[in-house]
Amino acid sequence: MVLMDAQTIKLWVKSLGLGFTELVTDGKIPNQPLVKSFEDSNWPTMHPVEGLELLFNDTTKSLEKILITLIPTVGQPIYAAGLPAPFALRMNQQSVRSALGEPMESRGPVRLPGGLGMRGGWDAYRLPSELHPNAKVVISYLENFAVNNISFSLISSGPG
Repeated sequence: MVLMDAQTIKLWVKSLGLGFTELVTDGKIPNQPLVKSFEDSNWPTMHPVEGLELLFNDTTKSLEKILITLIPTVGQPIYAAGLPAPFALRMNQQSVRSALGEPMESRGPVRLPGGLGMRGGWDAYRLPSELHPNAKVVISYLENFAVNNISFSLISSGPG
């Protein structure tokens, strides 16, 4: 069982780009097998706790994304442990923008294909360099602008 708190999330964000073996050896992630969500996936994943997914590059096995689900959209489990400031388990677009300012990228509301309904779009912010020099956070919104997902990922992957 993984002890989940804001410090663990911060540690994982700082570890974006590091390899699976190194992360396990250093005790930063549990030694769980990586599983592909579907056969043709390029993203082997690990679910150390409910509502949180660590996604790895299929070729390099480096940690590329941390996906946190706060409100389920297709019945997935939700994350209920701590988040690093200024993030909270219950947020909306207004509280995100007042805490983080203007996003570096943003997309407005969209209708999803296949009858999956409306989503409120997303905002992307570059993370402070002390947290990670090459990472961003993307915050996704439901139609009512409540935050349903937070994902931390590398801005550019690969060497250098």
